[in-house]
Amino acid sequence: MSALSPELMYFASRMSGFSTNVFKLETNNSTSATSNSIISVDLPSNSIINLRSFAMICKASANKTGTNNNGGRLPPIKDLIERVEVTMGGVVLSQGTNFTNVLCEAKKSLARDYTDACVGHPAYIRATSYVNPADVYTATANEDDGDNYYVVNEWEGFLGTADPMLFDTALVPPIRIRLYCATDNVLSSVNSVVLGTATGSFADSAGANATSGAPLPLTAVPATPPKYELTDIHFNVEAINLADMTYENLLAQQMGQNGDLEVPYKAFYTFVDTHTGSSKFSVASSSMDRIWLAWRGSDYNTVSPPITVGGHKIQGCFTDATAGAGTTLQDVGKPQYDIGGVLDTNNELYKGRYFNFSQPVLNSTPTVEWKAQIQLNGSYMPQFSANITELYQLSKNSLEGRAAHKEMTLDQYRNNSCVQCFRLNMPNSEYSRTLSGIDSRATNLAGVVRTENAGTGLLPNLNIFVECTEILNIGAGRSISVVV
Repeated sequence: MSALSPELMYFASRMSGFSTNVFKLETNNSTSATSNSIISVDLPSNSIINLRSFAMICKASANKTGTNNNGGRLPPIKDLIERVEVTMGGVVLSQGTNFTNVLCEAKKSLARDYTDACVGHPAYIRATSYVNPADVYTATANEDDGDNYYVVNEWEGFLGTADPMLFDTALVPPIRIRLYCATDNVLSSVNSVVLGTATGSFADSAGANATSGAPLPLTAVPATPPKYELTDIHFNVEAINLADMTYENLLAQQMGQNGDLEVPYKAFYTFVDTHTGSSKFSVASSSMDRIWLAWRGSDYNTVSPPITVGGHKIQGCFTDATAGAGTTLQDVGKPQYDIGGVLDTNNELYKGRYFNFSQPVLNSTPTVEWKAQIQLNGSYMPQFSANITELYQLSKNSLEGRAAHKEMTLDQYRNNSCVQCFRLNMPNSEYSRTLSGIDSRATNLAGVVRTENAGTGLLPNLNIFVECTEILNIGAGRSISVVV
């Protein structure tokens, strides 16, 4: 019977005595945070909690008290968190990856964006806020939606990938989560709200082409960069209850037979380098699953106007501001590709310089094709130096469920989303809780990222994220250990 399709079966499983509720968690320290702050919160003890439901709720503003009006603009709210650390009883279970916000944006460049459009602030605001349309910005006013709450509910590492996601905290020591805030450099700063890329416009890109991808807007770098602030910070989490002892007895029986319980989760190790043709990394892990490469220009840390994503609207298309008047014009923008907006480009779309990933070449259409591959000891991935198109295809094949973008152009991939992913484990092995990645614990692994034809004089910033599966072993008496 188990071999039959569920569509042919007539039955229903029943679970009695199940109940669920959502609880509000307060921080252990201040309810406000700014650049480089640490936010700490404890998860409920002796409860079965839904790790995927853990969410941070806060107000956010690029208009920190005492700062000048310098056109501050917020990125997606989750990008204000740079590192997530999880400890159990003071033991660091997951120290979190540095630049987790860069990792999130790198994943978004290739796969689906999980930022909630309602409460996650996914897009950059030019003149009129889509959070509160009553907020209309002029000149260099800082973005300040201080009356609205935002939510961060997608997490990398233990919180977002531990399996099972319904986690019994009675089995482990008290769990504490520390969130490390990013620097103010993740913000953008604008000189005006005028649509366009010319000098003095919202997405000013009239400066010299200093490195790669979008040019550095020398005319618009603020003398005093904006600063952000998070206020009224608190958390929500779902907890469930089972009326009988069936679940507890099942866990006790499994621990009696196996000696412990295993909880697999994803961990990421970060390596940052100024790439000059080769960049090295090394990780000792029982299951090294993927390697992510995120390329940024050497000016990534410069607070500047947002970058217009390739193909989307820039200045140059005018209509009457008042029907039939014919005297007052307003700029509604013209797409950079076909005038009708092929591939959904008939709209505005921006990226912050901190999160713009561009091909590390002297210009967007090099005469000699840029190529890359990685080397793991004596093995190469792929077995040839791959060009940008081959790297995209390889990356798409490396994603869980092959969930790549449907409407990203090659131009956008080169200049705004140049991220590569190399899968080293069995396809979709995460769904079956199978550890099939490279075991590098006894091999003294030496990894190298090699590129060709980047041109001279470039010093691109390369973020290497090594994705591994680690195991939390839970023993009797709330004892824990981690198998990396």
